[in-house]
Parts: sequence; C-alpha cells; structure tokens
Amino acid sequence: MIRFEYEYPVHVKTRAGGSVDFDPANNGSHRALLDRQIAKWQAGHPEAKAARLEFIDRDRHVAVLVDRQSSSVDMRDDSSLEINLSAEHSKPSKGAEVQAVYETKYPGYRLTVFHPYEGKALLERLTDAQATARGQLAAAMGLHDWDLRMTPVEDGGWHAILDDGIVYQADKYDAKVDAACEQIGRLGWWFEADPKNGTIDIHPGLPRTFPRLVQLPFDHLGADRDRTRFGVRLARPGKTAEPAILDWKASPSIYLGGLPGAGKSVFGNDIIADQLATGQVELFVCDHFTKAADYYWARPWIHENGWGCDSLLQTLGVLKTCMADIDKGGPRAEFFRRRGYQNWYQLTDEEKRRMPLRLVVCDEFTQLTVGHKSAGSLPKTALPPVWEEKHDAQVKELILRTVTDLVLVGRAYGYRVILLNQVASAATGMPPSLRSAIGNKALMGARASKNQRGLVFNIAESVPECPQNVFDEGVSKGVGSAEFEGQSPFVFKTYFPVLPDGTDDAKALGKWMCDHLGLPDGIDRSAYLDSFDQTTADDPHFNTVIMDRIRFRDADTYRLFPFLGAIKDRWDESLDEYGGGGADPESDGGTDDDAMPSGVPARPTGPEPSGPLMDAAELARIMRRG
Repeated sequence: MIRFEYEYPVHVKTRAGGSVDFDPANNGSHRALLDRQIAKWQAGHPEAKAARLEFIDRDRHVAVLVDRQSSSVDMRDDSSLEINLSAEHSKPSKGAEVQAVYETKYPGYRLTVFHPYEGKALLERLTDAQATARGQLAAAMGLHDWDLRMTPVEDGGWHAILDDGIVYQADKYDAKVDAACEQIGRLGWWFEADPKNGTIDIHPGLPRTFPRLVQLPFDHLGADRDRTRFGVRLARPGKTAEPAILDWKASPSIYLGGLPGAGKSVFGNDIIADQLATGQVELFVCDHFTKAADYYWARPWIHENGWGCDSLLQTLGVLKTCMADIDKGGPRAEFFRRRGYQNWYQLTDEEKRRMPLRLVVCDEFTQLTVGHKSAGSLPKTALPPVWEEKHDAQVKELILRTVTDLVLVGRAYGYRVILLNQVASAATGMPPSLRSAIGNKALMGARASKNQRGLVFNIAESVPECPQNVFDEGVSKGVGSAEFEGQSPFVFKTYFPVLPDGTDDAKALGKWMCDHLGLPDGIDRSAYLDSFDQTTADDPHFNTVIMDRIRFRDADTYRLFPFLGAIKDRWDESLDEYGGGGADPESDGGTDDDAMPSGVPARPTGPEPSGPLMDAAELARIMRRG
C-alpha cells in the first residue's frame, strides 16, 4: 500500500469573479472540481496513477490517495525499513510470502513486524545469533519468527517481546520455552515469563538438580492440614528448592505409581505422617499381606478396626466399613443430608472434631484387584479350586467397586484416598474410569518408560522427565514426576526421614510420633521401638495388644457380605467332599476367635485316642447330612 498526498487550494474563484472557501468534503461541485484536479495531477505523477482518494484532510487542505495494489518501503533509519503493504499482501496468510520477498530484496534485514490488517510490516537488521535465537524460540512456541522480537542482554541471555496479539499462557508455553532455552544456550539455561507485559527473559545458568538426600523437615509435619509437603522441586545450585506440595482441596485423592525400589513407600509414609501429625485425621490402611510390614510403624495410630493388610477379606471389610459411613443411610451421609452440607469443609469446628477427616491408604492395588470378577450363578458341584477362584474373584471385584465409590463419593464427606501401585492398567487392576477420577497422580522412578508414564498420567507428554544431569550427578534416588490438580506438572524428590540422633526411615517417623502424638493406652513405648529391630524375634504380647485394637476380622466381612459366606460354605463343602486343607483364603496374621469354620479342623494335641479313628472330612460330611 502506497500513500500519496495532493494539496488542494484553500479558495476557488466564482463565476462572478469573487472567491470562496474550497470545500470538496461538503460541496458536490467542489468535489467534482477536486476530482478533475487530482486526475490532472496524476497525469504528471505516473507513480500515483493507480491511487484512489482515501479521505480529505480539511485542516491541512490535503487529499490523501492510496494505492492498495502496490507496496512501498520507507527507510526509517540505517537499521529498519517500514513496508506499506499492498492489498494483496494485507492478509494474515501472506506473512511467509512477505518475509520471502522482502528479506530476499533487502539482504541483512529480517521481517520483525507483520500487521496485515493495518497494512504495515517492519524489516530490521538482526545479527545471525539474534535471528537464530528468535527462530528457535518461535519454533518451540509454535509461532512465526515475526511474532516476537529478540534483543541480547548483559548477562549473555535474551529479552523477547511477544507481538501484541499473542498472550503468554503458562500451561501452554512453559514446557516449550524451557526446552527452547537449552537449544538457544545449553543445559541449565532458564527463563522468566511476564504474561502481563508479554515478555520472556532467557538467562544463562547451571542445570537444576537435587541434593543427594532431602531430609524430612519434622517441624513442618502437620503444619497445614490441607497442603502436605512431601519433597522438593528441582532447583539451581545455590538456590533454595521450592517444596513439592499435595493440595488436598484441589483433589482429595492421589494415585502413586512406582517402579520397584523407587521410593513409593517412603512417599506414602511421608504423607501419612503429615496427616497424622495434624491430629485431625483418622487413618485406615489396606495392603497385600506380603507388604504389610511397610505400615507396621503406623499401627499405634491406625483407627480402631482400620487395619486391612492381612487378607483380602480384611481389606474388603475395612473399605466397606468406610463406605458404609457415607453410603445411603450411613451416619455421616445422614448427618450431611439433614444439615444440607455439600462438603466436609462446611462443617463447624465442633462437627469436624466429631467427624474428622479420614485417610484411606490402599497399597499394592494390583494384587488386591487383579482377576476381579463377579461370581455370577453358582454351580451345584465343583472342585475346591473352582470355589476358591470364585470366592477370591468376587472379593477382588468388591474391593475394586468399593475403592471406586470411595474416590467418587468420599471426596464430599472428608475422605482422602491414597492408591499405591507398581503397575497401572485396566488389565492389572486399575481401570481407566478409576484412574481418571483421581485428580493427583505421581510416578516414582527417574527412568520410567514412555508406556509406564502413559499408564499413570492424563497427558504424559506435558509431564517433565527427570533431567539427564540428575542421573549424571548420582542423585536420582527418590525422584519422580507429578501431575497434580491445579498445578503445572513438575519433577520432585521425596523427603527422607532422618532424626538428629541418626534414626531414619520408618523408625524415625514412629519415634517422632511417639514424642508428639503419644501412644494409645496399653502400648509400651519400649516394646514399640523394639519392634523395629529385625535381628530379634517379635514380642507376642506387644503384637497381640496392638493388633487386637486395629485388626478387622474376616468373620465381620462375611457378616457385611452374606453372599460371600454362601460361597465360602460351598467351598468348605467341596473340601469336605474331595478332601484337602481348610478353606482359608489368606492368613489374617493372628488368631480370630469368631472366624468362619475351616473345612478341615486342626489336629488336636494331647495323648492319642484309644479307639478307632475317623477321617475328619468324612465326619463333617456325615454331620452336615444329618
């Protein structure tokens, strides 16, 4: 677009020989005269031949003509050229064409501004380094080169200004700009973005990393009921690392996946310790019996009958008890209904003390649910393994359903859920419907594969991976990645509990809890601390005292689910008929006075009977038939 100005006269003569003000803007005859004058002027100025009248500037007595079919270039100074775009080039889609035409025509100049609707563009001289940095940042952000301007700064970095039409969105651009920093400079370069002013400052620096060990700050345990610190984020050498925080209000559930030995249990224990330390949370723990020892340290502070780590039935019983509290007709559900509460945070302080938050921990989720299936109809007769399979599959199905309900329904009633697992897929116990209902997700293990990341995170590509320098420095132990509700994804390293006297890991948590929360009546401190010594045998009395309070009995689960008892009876009958051991799906880790009868009674101790012996299974079958 080329602009011309024709200066018309202030006055014109009349037929009577006088003169009047020349007003082509409002007088038709004057306008016709102006058109003739412009045509005559254009005949002497062929470069303006295609120009058309754009507007009349009455104050300056100037007619402004514009040629929209041609472009013009004005030299602003030695370092820049201003382009008045033609109509053909005044389209957003013509940016690349304008760049190619004018950068070729004016070597050394680069297109830095392209405003097609205004018909303007700007070419500026850029150094090779400046042009390269601009291109790398623009490509990373998915922008055109001319959408941003780059200038070098004193620290060796760059100051980028985004075009007026581009708004910096942290969730969209942060990861991309972070990757571009390494391309523009090297590993360790970092950036600061100012969305309000549309600027990005790129700085040289050393790579972010972690300390070899991040000690748990015991003085922070329980400081904030709704925001749990569990580790630190990546930080540059010499800088204080920001804490990694789990925001329970944003989402009251977390799925914690992990590679074997990656520190999943340490992470889980950090969260449990923090929640217990508030004094406002009741704890329920479920786990596969092979890993139950991970939570022995927390047994004194587990809620009454809240231990579900010795059998599948026990796990189901604990979960069902929690769900019954908030299911239709449950105590907490009814209270909320009567008061019209929509979530736990609406309760008064006194009501919160009477109905505190509940933390439900469910570890080794795959082992607790893999193979889950509804029993369906029961056959008339079957071998014991068939009944065993039906029984266990039904228990696992109920565990999965109950956990899913707790995650979906419990959030409103003050229930917080932690699911821990080594594998996360529908085939191994973590269906997508449950995974998508959990707002917070973390994956422990610095070298997780792409497939593993995809099974944990909603958008795995947006979650940063552990930087290579963390491996090179040998500080990758305890590192993971997080995708939390209301936060940008980040890499973290978990706290590891170490007391000043050198006591560490779970024993450190237990010792600190003894000093700050105390122990329930009847539990001896010395016996509790001695239980961490794996070189000596367990104290039977201590185990009895501590487990009698928290163990959920298998028989109580059968009372909650009578149809499970029916399957158990058929299993026992099959064992009686075909022989074999009693139907004891899993050991509950202790005596159970009111447990369901076993298929084969235990062999009595004492002197041998004097009379002939009858097979126990045969005797049981005869008595059952009457």
